[in-house]
Amino acid sequence: MSSYYPNQTPLSSSYNPYSQYSAQYGQAYFPTYHPPPPPRVITPPPSDLPPPPPDLTSITPNVASKAIQRLIASELRDAGFSGAQPQVMESLERDVVAFIERLYERAHQYANLSNRSGAIATDLVLACEEFDIAPDSLRPTRAKIVKKKKKKRAVPATPTLIPPRSRSPSPARLPSDDESVPPSIPPTLRALPTFFPGLPPKHTYLRTPASPPKKAAIPSLEKKLETASLVQKSLRSLMVATEDAKGQEEGELLGHIVNAETGIHPRKRWKLSHPSSRKMRQSTGSRVQPSIAS
Repeated sequence: MSSYYPNQTPLSSSYNPYSQYSAQYGQAYFPTYHPPPPPRVITPPPSDLPPPPPDLTSITPNVASKAIQRLIASELRDAGFSGAQPQVMESLERDVVAFIERLYERAHQYANLSNRSGAIATDLVLACEEFDIAPDSLRPTRAKIVKKKKKKRAVPATPTLIPPRSRSPSPARLPSDDESVPPSIPPTLRALPTFFPGLPPKHTYLRTPASPPKKAAIPSLEKKLETASLVQKSLRSLMVATEDAKGQEEGELLGHIVNAETGIHPRKRWKLSHPSSRKMRQSTGSRVQPSIAS
């Protein structure tokens, strides 16, 4: 089989379909295949709001122990240690937990002395000074944290591309022209070629009045308006007059209450007769007596 098919490739090697082409025309050129870059993860812009408080129920003793062990390991690495035994790590963990508890308790004692329910930064600083930990000694640690944050921020963040808002649909055209009826072309424009654009809508070139002219008022309507205004004036004057009379009636009705003291002790009036009237009465009496005797 091999003598009959000299160009046949053995089964053990992989078959190259371009072997004959490369033998005749030289080495073929195939551009190198570059895999597509991974899709960029769009990170939301950082918000100015503070992060929400952590859920304390998710912090179990195992999680807290691992966090403290990682803190101890990083501090030992910065101090120059290459490794530590598990027993040493456990003893250091117990010491760190005991120190944090004492520091927390002391800060709360300072808060209680100031009548505060919770400790603040000043209480924590005073507690640290009691344990010979001055705030100035924590500046190198702060500088390391700032450097790490700057290194992370050195990588330029990919800009977040926010898609534009969808444009509101354009309003429908005003039904000023009857589009169903074909426009009437004037005779001067009928000779134009067919490929010329058509006429624009009528409202773009026809001049129409801005507002329809006002019609003159009917004489009878004017008379009705005049009578209505006279009735309105008379009603207004009537209302004003009734309001004034009402105030006077109220004063008369309440007069007996205001002047009630005048009728409590009425004065006794004496009837005084004139002396001439007495003489007339006596003369009339003397005249009547003889008549009776007779």
